[in-house]
Amino acid sequence: MICKHLSSLLPALFTIATHAATHPVAAAPPSPPAAPAPISDLQAQVNSGQADAALERLAAALERDPDNARLLYNHGIAAYAAGHLEDALVSFDRAEAAGGKRIATLARFQKGNAEFRLGESARKANLDETISRWKQSLENYRDALRENPDDSRSEENFRFVRRSLLDLLLKDAKRHQEKAKDPVNSTSQRVENLRNAFEKFSDAKSIDPDSQEAATGEQQTRDQLARELAKEGKRLADQPLRPRFNPREPALPDFETKALEEGVGMLEDANRLLPEDAPIQKDLQEAKQKLAEADVQRAQRYMELEERTPWTREKLAVLRMARELTEKALDQVPDFKPAEETREEINRRLAQIHEDEADALSEQAQNMNLEQQTMALSQALDHFQQANDLQPNQPQLPPKIEKTEERLANALEKLADRLMKDPQFKESLEQQIARLEGADQALAELMGLKPSEESQQKSDQVGKQLEGLRQQAADKGQQPGKDGPPMPMPGGQMGQFPMQMGPPMDQRPKINTPGVKGEWSSRAMNSGKDY
Repeated sequence: MICKHLSSLLPALFTIATHAATHPVAAAPPSPPAAPAPISDLQAQVNSGQADAALERLAAALERDPDNARLLYNHGIAAYAAGHLEDALVSFDRAEAAGGKRIATLARFQKGNAEFRLGESARKANLDETISRWKQSLENYRDALRENPDDSRSEENFRFVRRSLLDLLLKDAKRHQEKAKDPVNSTSQRVENLRNAFEKFSDAKSIDPDSQEAATGEQQTRDQLARELAKEGKRLADQPLRPRFNPREPALPDFETKALEEGVGMLEDANRLLPEDAPIQKDLQEAKQKLAEADVQRAQRYMELEERTPWTREKLAVLRMARELTEKALDQVPDFKPAEETREEINRRLAQIHEDEADALSEQAQNMNLEQQTMALSQALDHFQQANDLQPNQPQLPPKIEKTEERLANALEKLADRLMKDPQFKESLEQQIARLEGADQALAELMGLKPSEESQQKSDQVGKQLEGLRQQAADKGQQPGKDGPPMPMPGGQMGQFPMQMGPPMDQRPKINTPGVKGEWSSRAMNSGKDY
């Protein structure tokens, strides 16, 4: 319907969404007395097939008043009549957001009509888009009926679209169910067809819980899909593990576990579909046990590689990957003893590497300048803390952590004091800012390690100085850090405190495990879907 700009609402004189020439989804109610121009002119243009002309006039009016809910609604009506359905949806969305309850309810009704028409136009090219559009159409009608339960137009259109969608879903579900029976189909094709049939029967059942055809079809395809997944999952899981050679480490064979992982995923999906099926549960547990054993063996291969790796960073990376594999094994089989023992050995090795690296950095820090000391001691502290997290019962680690914290706090305090003092040479404004930012960083780190009233006072003092200097820079149009590099401080160090974080904390790496991207566990059930 077309709304008058500042007065009452006027119904449109065209019908919306038909499923046959003689059956409109919802015709507009009788028109009230004619409205004054220009609304009557616009309505006449829409009714006479000149909706594009009305659309241009409404678009021009919206340029002057872009948030007017009535104009937005009318623009949506004209766009709908002109066949610009996506534009109509945008206008109805904006009208719903900007308008009061009455216009918002009308906009939701018209959005339902537009979504239905868009779905209808996509039916030949993309049936899934049609289904998605018609589901959204139903939601829009529901929203309209929540606001106005007595709206006969929304109720009639809701029932018509629901019936149309139900028929479409059942027809397509049965088509996929029949295609799955074709003996020339591959396993993946059978699974895909059964999955499509199951999903559409399930959608039909959710739309009409009283549909016996939908309920029966859902149960049949659920059982068929589970059996097919379980059969293929067991076949994949029963395959012998094949060695996988790394050209960079030919002496370190690994195992190819992708097929086994997919088999476990398919059995998990089958178990999800039929959770009470004992044979599927048995096959799933056996497959998980096999995968857990394979992951532990792979972890042990990584441990062998670590022994031959001379560099600390690479040692840590290899051992972290090994630990991730033991975690995966324990996800498959909780309390799996070989995985727990292997993980404990990996943690011991990781802790020893962290402790050794921390000891070396602590010793090196004694012969470094102040800036280098803070970096080395900060990294040493991170290494000690990680070693302690991995092996919390080692008695030598807490004293080392405490001593390193004390040394780092002293170094930070000295560095902050030095950076707070004006140098003997003349500084530019940017250099002053850089120097005090270094002091500010040092004090913040110090407060985290050893908070004190004295450090807080220094931090407040530096903050006030920085605020004033930054304001001066802003007044002069300068951007600290962009108007040229700061001059070196005495001793060859930059004016800004070069604090760096230590090595990354040990944590499980993110591995792109097949089947995790989607609702289901296996690639077979997630393939062809957008997430």
